[in-house]
Amino acid sequence: MTDRNTILQLVNAGHRAPSADNSQPWHFHWNGEQLSLRYDHARVTGRTFPPDNQATLLSMGAAVENIVNAAQQRDLKTEIHWWPEGEANRAYYAALAFKPSPVKPLLERTKQYPSIRHTNRFPYKNTPLPRDVLDSLGELSEGSARLIAINEPGQIRQVGQLVKSASEIRFQTREVHEWLMASLRFSEDSVKEADGLDLKTLALPPGGSYLLKFIGDWNRMKILNRLGIYKFLAAVDSAPVAGAPALLAVIAPPDVTGALDAGMLLNRSWSFLNGQHIAAHPYYVISDQLARLSTGTVPSDLVGAATTLANNCQNTLGLSEGESLHMLLRVGYPKKQTPPSSLRLPIEKVFTDTSTR
Repeated sequence: MTDRNTILQLVNAGHRAPSADNSQPWHFHWNGEQLSLRYDHARVTGRTFPPDNQATLLSMGAAVENIVNAAQQRDLKTEIHWWPEGEANRAYYAALAFKPSPVKPLLERTKQYPSIRHTNRFPYKNTPLPRDVLDSLGELSEGSARLIAINEPGQIRQVGQLVKSASEIRFQTREVHEWLMASLRFSEDSVKEADGLDLKTLALPPGGSYLLKFIGDWNRMKILNRLGIYKFLAAVDSAPVAGAPALLAVIAPPDVTGALDAGMLLNRSWSFLNGQHIAAHPYYVISDQLARLSTGTVPSDLVGAATTLANNCQNTLGLSEGESLHMLLRVGYPKKQTPPSSLRLPIEKVFTDTSTR
């Protein structure tokens, strides 16, 4: 039986996984035999993506990856049982069991880095990524998910244009706009809530926080959009991508299994990069619009733009039929080595232990 201290360490590792707007939508439960991973309906319903959304599935896959990594470091093998209740409960993602593993993993490339993954939205140097790093990334995969490393300037600019097009759609979509604004933490007191996005992590230009406050109200944003502010905001949002030293695209089928695989691979590659002192900045905006297009939740007047985005994405990334972009990372050597990080909720908010009851 795995002792409680070890379980707490594994849960802490899972809790460090990336999540949409730092929403931390998970809840971990240990019953003495299995560690379950579920969507925290009571805490996050209506505040972030729903349980079966691609963004949520990416977060859950990333959390499992961190737990597997942490377990391997402790000579434990993780048995993963996905969807324990099947279609009956799509908010119960996985049950994990742990057994002693006398055999060390053959590939330790990322297994030593789960605790240092972080987001760095600040500027990067123009230094190209070493060939051995790009080669190592090309060797990583998980189930149906794979990576595309992009370091050719022309293609990087093309992907930057995709981000710009997707951002123009995002800033004209009320639901997305209101979700983003609700996740922002402007004051020190709100930062202490330990979820959402601390503005200090966003690398905003001077006056950026005041602009975000000003456009926070959707009725005001609608008026400003008629004047074209969405184009200005999209240009600012996409500029770091277009000028990035390199990009990393996480590719998988656009289904639930693909999203979970993509989440695991996303976290593995991100941790590997940080372990090489290479920063990463996630961009979900393209993937979000593609997912919304497939579920029919893009506003009707923007469907044409989203359809063009989907076609351009397939062509630019050279995707096969049945593949989709799940996440884009801007990667490079950072100018700011230790960027501020958003806080995480206390462990008691995301973990229940009934093993001794």
